[in-house]
Amino acid sequence: MALAAGLLLAACAEKAPERGALITGEATGFDPQDTVVAVLSKFTGNFGRSFAKDTLRDGHFRFRLDSLPEEADYYAIMFDKIKDGQFEKCLGHGSQIYLEPGIRVRIRGEGRYYKNARVESPLKDQKLQQRFMEKMSLADWKDQQDNQIQWDELIDELDRTFDERSSWTEAYRDSVAQLYFRIKDSHPGITEKLSRQKLELLQTEEIGAFALYELEGLAHQVSELKKEEYREGVVRAYGRLTDDQKVSPYGMAIQNYLNPVKTLSFGDPVPDYGYVDGEGKTVRISDFRGKWVLMDFWNCGCGACRLAIPELGALSREMQDKLAIVSINLDRADVWKKVSEEHGITWNDWNDPKGAAGGVRAYGTNALPTFVLVSPEGKVDYFTAGYTEGKLRNLMMLVR
Repeated sequence: MALAAGLLLAACAEKAPERGALITGEATGFDPQDTVVAVLSKFTGNFGRSFAKDTLRDGHFRFRLDSLPEEADYYAIMFDKIKDGQFEKCLGHGSQIYLEPGIRVRIRGEGRYYKNARVESPLKDQKLQQRFMEKMSLADWKDQQDNQIQWDELIDELDRTFDERSSWTEAYRDSVAQLYFRIKDSHPGITEKLSRQKLELLQTEEIGAFALYELEGLAHQVSELKKEEYREGVVRAYGRLTDDQKVSPYGMAIQNYLNPVKTLSFGDPVPDYGYVDGEGKTVRISDFRGKWVLMDFWNCGCGACRLAIPELGALSREMQDKLAIVSINLDRADVWKKVSEEHGITWNDWNDPKGAAGGVRAYGTNALPTFVLVSPEGKVDYFTAGYTEGKLRNLMMLVR
């Protein structure tokens, strides 16, 4: 007992690194017999990547970061159950954590509902996020997190038994189908409740980093999910943004989502939209007039997008005389350049500064990757979303 008290006092007295941060936390509600790992991820936009882990000891975890990644917008913690040294399933997701050099953050909450954890931090954005969350319905948030965990468990179960699918019984298939539709059917109702609460709070609460992120999500629903009933509230909330917020990546995305875009059809001219290449120059699809072009819209968080990269590379070499492949990334520029280098993209490697609110909207898709085949005359010859191996080679049969 004395040793535990001494360790607690030492932890409380510990200071954060001058150029980094210190995160200490407690997550209750997990089975003490389970091995649970806290995973700290950094996020840029909606793309997250884990970069630190700590095994829970008596429900406690600790992250001491000697330096902070420059490209991170925010951070989040999730909890994974480990069995026999391997990941078994996700047990809970946390909400946004904001860090600056020299900051110490303390977090405490129920692991399954860690999105509603109590976060103690001196940062204004964190305090605004905490207040925003506390003004929403805790019961609705818990329903949303239960729904997410059930979905994760279903996907994990299907992955685990996929190789045995030929021996699945009819009863097992029926139980999986019933669970799938129950989770799927309940999701829109939960999302609707939370969205309406967020929209109401955005009319009165001070808008910090968290609220700006949520507003961008609601604007996306207006544009891509046709939730026109949210438009008036989103417009009013956008009018409350500061000038700096309006020119931020989230602010520009909101503005673009609120401006309707005509969806293209086969045979329509491709818009002369300006993208950016690796040297910061404005580039356009019309630069390839007279040649077939395959546009590849992608982002770093899309697994199927990354799977398509080898096939895109092979086609760029084999068909360079008649076809230009143009990969258009929708992430922030610093993330795009880093990931493009990691994956060895050597063909036309462009970025859309407006992200998912930019040029890709003209093709009426909510899925990535999105591929658009452009004729030598600059018209839409074909477009499709998603990727499976060999899909692009089959698409090349249209190149005459």
